[in-house]
Amino acid sequence: MAGVRRRTQAERRAATRTALLNSTVDCLAEYGYPNVTGAQIAARAGVTRGAQAHYFATKTELVVAALEHATERITEEFRERSPHRETEAEMVLALVDRLWELHQSPAFTAVVELWLAGRTDPALRAPVAMLNKQLNSVVAEILAERVPDFVARCDGAAVVTTALAAIRGVVLAGFVADGDSVEAVWRTTREQVGKLIATVTAG
Repeated sequence: MAGVRRRTQAERRAATRTALLNSTVDCLAEYGYPNVTGAQIAARAGVTRGAQAHYFATKTELVVAALEHATERITEEFRERSPHRETEAEMVLALVDRLWELHQSPAFTAVVELWLAGRTDPALRAPVAMLNKQLNSVVAEILAERVPDFVARCDGAAVVTTALAAIRGVVLAGFVADGDSVEAVWRTTREQVGKLIATVTAG
């Protein structure tokens, strides 16, 4: 058809690679790391096993790339859709709520799967640790951009660290608990985090 530009080979390769990474993230979230197979990933990505092997020679290589991809997805969504509120305390709590939402996404579930696998898999441990550090660093950077005065206050950064740890603890508990229980725990946790935020902003 006239006027329709055909994709270059480089664009097609990039699209196939992205499809494989998205498929891996989704399969990790759905099946768990021990149960994920190359056939599942290739089928969901719409490519052959041969094409998958061409881009990623081993499962470890693929899941590490997928972990980096998932980390980027989380941080990009946090940066692009950060909330805006009138007061500083409301803004900080809204950012905590946004982090809670992102930590319940398939991308974060995939991240957790590889955290757990990295505990006993030497090939995964170093890249998983590095990317976790990167994720925490970017989250801290975005918070410093959005609420710089809060983070700079005494105990401000500590409250943010506490909130992030609490979010991850509740999310992990949710892997073996029903949704209502998780929501109840999160409401209690959020209330306590809100009190900490109010104490810092009032100081």
